[in-house]
Amino acid sequence: MAASGWFSAGSVLCNGNNLSMDKTRLEFLSDGIFAIVLTILVIEIKLPEGVEVISNEELWHQLLILWPAIMSFALSFLVICVFWINHTYLFHSYVKKVDRGLNLLNMLYLLFLVFIPFVAKLVGEYPYIPLAAIVYGLDILVVGVLAKLMFRHVQKNPELHHELPSRFLKQAHIRMTLTPVFYVLGILVAPFSIGASIFFYLFPMLFNLIPGSLDLVERLFRFEIA
Repeated sequence: MAASGWFSAGSVLCNGNNLSMDKTRLEFLSDGIFAIVLTILVIEIKLPEGVEVISNEELWHQLLILWPAIMSFALSFLVICVFWINHTYLFHSYVKKVDRGLNLLNMLYLLFLVFIPFVAKLVGEYPYIPLAAIVYGLDILVVGVLAKLMFRHVQKNPELHHELPSRFLKQAHIRMTLTPVFYVLGILVAPFSIGASIFFYLFPMLFNLIPGSLDLVERLFRFEIA
């Protein structure tokens, strides 16, 4: 009888439009996937198989061949670190409860996040082919857009979030907008200059990682994010 009552209550919860879920479980799942993706990145960097290295010069030559893969790894590592930092701030500082909509957006976010090692390998193996840079940019663009959609979803539903200063929220909005904007620019210039494309991909990552970067921009251009 008790089991039947529990099942009935569970069915009601699962059918609710505003399902409240365990935020901690979502965070654990997300952190675990972030850790796996970061680990897979470095596993993809390998010396060519079947090549015998018997001197320092030959080893150095093989390492030079790997430089595109190493650069792709470094860029992707920064990208994932920024996404993890922003994801952590969002769920730890702002999100109070998780509903079905937020959970779905987070699952889609993780879906495209786990593609990053593949697109990073693509750029590492084909560093001079524009399509590789475009595919890379498209994947990161989707992740960035989904991150912004999660933030907006939480912001529009007062029952899901804690109250935070408007300045904090506006700075978060700016940071989460930078990545999609610059990745669109990187995708557009990739057919003409892969170097410029990589610059656009890298810039918002550094801007997000440098502490106080928005405060510095405010001082330089004499405006204030109220």
